[in-house]
Amino acid sequence: MADRETDNRPKVTLAEAAGLLGLPVDAVLSLSSSGYLEGSGDPASPTFPLVDVKAFLARNADNGSGNFLDALEREGADPQVLLDALDGKSEEMARRAFDIFATVFPESTTWSISEQAKFIEQAKARFEAILAVTGQGAEVDEALVGDLEDVGAAAAWAGSPLPQLLVVLRISRDLVVQTAVELAEDRGRHWGLALSLLLTRVLPAMDRLTDSLAQGYWAAIIGKEEEERNRYENVVERASDGVYEVDLDGLVQYANPSLALILGRSLDALDGAILDDVLVPLDRSVSIEELSRVPGGASHRQEVAIARPDGVRRVLDISTMARHEEGEVVGYQGIVRDITTAHDLEADKNEFLALVTFDLRNPLTTILGLGATLETHAEDIPGDRIRRMGSSIRRHAERISRLADDLYDLSRLEAHSLLLSLRPVDLAQVIDDALGSVDDPTGVDVRVRPGTLVLVDPRRLEQIFANLIENGLHHGAAPVIVDVESVDETTVEVSVLDHGPGVPAALEATLFSRVRTLSRSNRDRSRGTGLGLSLVRGLAEAMGGRVWYEHRVGVGGCFRLSLALPKRRPAETSTITLP
Repeated sequence: MADRETDNRPKVTLAEAAGLLGLPVDAVLSLSSSGYLEGSGDPASPTFPLVDVKAFLARNADNGSGNFLDALEREGADPQVLLDALDGKSEEMARRAFDIFATVFPESTTWSISEQAKFIEQAKARFEAILAVTGQGAEVDEALVGDLEDVGAAAAWAGSPLPQLLVVLRISRDLVVQTAVELAEDRGRHWGLALSLLLTRVLPAMDRLTDSLAQGYWAAIIGKEEEERNRYENVVERASDGVYEVDLDGLVQYANPSLALILGRSLDALDGAILDDVLVPLDRSVSIEELSRVPGGASHRQEVAIARPDGVRRVLDISTMARHEEGEVVGYQGIVRDITTAHDLEADKNEFLALVTFDLRNPLTTILGLGATLETHAEDIPGDRIRRMGSSIRRHAERISRLADDLYDLSRLEAHSLLLSLRPVDLAQVIDDALGSVDDPTGVDVRVRPGTLVLVDPRRLEQIFANLIENGLHHGAAPVIVDVESVDETTVEVSVLDHGPGVPAALEATLFSRVRTLSRSNRDRSRGTGLGLSLVRGLAEAMGGRVWYEHRVGVGGCFRLSLALPKRRPAETSTITLP
């Protein structure tokens, strides 16, 4: 043997031998380890005498005189027998697979007994599937390939790491080969070729199965990333909040449509603009630079009031966070939320509470003072003065009562739960009753004749006139004239005219708005909460009427109130005569 190895006979490499024999490299190595081919050099990559390879090929040719395959059939060394024997080893291979897996992933040793049993059961099913595929030959059924791609995709969506899956498949592959070799050695040397033929089925099948799993996995990963990217883009593009990205120099790299709408600018104007130039704070002491240069890459949140190019004021809540790539800060992302309405409502609420408190404090202080005076000096006070003090206490108590009623009725109007009792009443009488709750009715001139009937809730109409008259006395000037302006078949219009400066044109549009009335910076708190006009509109509309402000040149403020007339039967012929 030594002489043969030291001669100058041509030799072929492992790959060349596999090509000549038409077998996989692993199969040739199995033939070499079984003694059917004698190699030299590195056992993992031996070389073979060319003449030996040709001799082996000739012996196993279809017409070869020493056909070894016929000998295999005579001696029962059938690859299918070896395959069946492997199938009986499935559970044993599954248990060995778990032991090997535990050495690669030590955390699996902490699994519970049920988790280990589940792994072994899955491994057994995997081995049985591998052997079933091997029994079909080198070509793997396309349906199975598709199933494995689905398995890989499912693993990707479940978040299972691909290396772990590939390790499991590699362990399965190696265990099948190792167990097949052990079975062949137990049966004798003549089973070596059966082993080689079996491996020509197992190894390509396993490689194709692994490729199918990996392809399904990566296809799902790419699809998942694409779906997430599309979902992210859709959410950002359609978000009601503004979203932007700036680079380290503060230049806007991206802005969504909502940001352009909030800032009152076009998307083209925002692209490439400096963030400091598109977010202009009303308070110049506020630094917008912090939003584009967050120290240390941390997040930052800031509430800032800005002025848009069209002059509109907006209050914005801006959250900024660093954007990283490969561990480095490359820019910043920001979310801009328009909180103008919420901010103003909070300010209005605080103003409302302050005004209501003021409106309650004044009459309460007066009542407490007069009550203390009566309690202490009642014997020394003349009777006429006591009557004046009692009248003052009554008026201030009615003022508190009216404020409470206004607040209650406003809440009922907003909840659409105000109860009304509509019936025909005398308009002049209702106005007279309303004067009883006015602080100083001497400055009021009522020109409505008795007998004018309207279809209203008398208590609510009394509130309307009390508020309109007091509004004219407090915010305008006496005399306040209440008069019937016009009458038709279904309605009567009444005006309440004062002789003050009138309402500025800029405030007319929001005159009946409770929110805007309360938030005016030039309000005189000593003149009340300003809830009266809001309540007047709500009550008038609830009774089927309406109220509006009419600008009249040369006179004071004029409010007009339209009320429904009672329905008359045809026989009735009474009319209302204007003064």
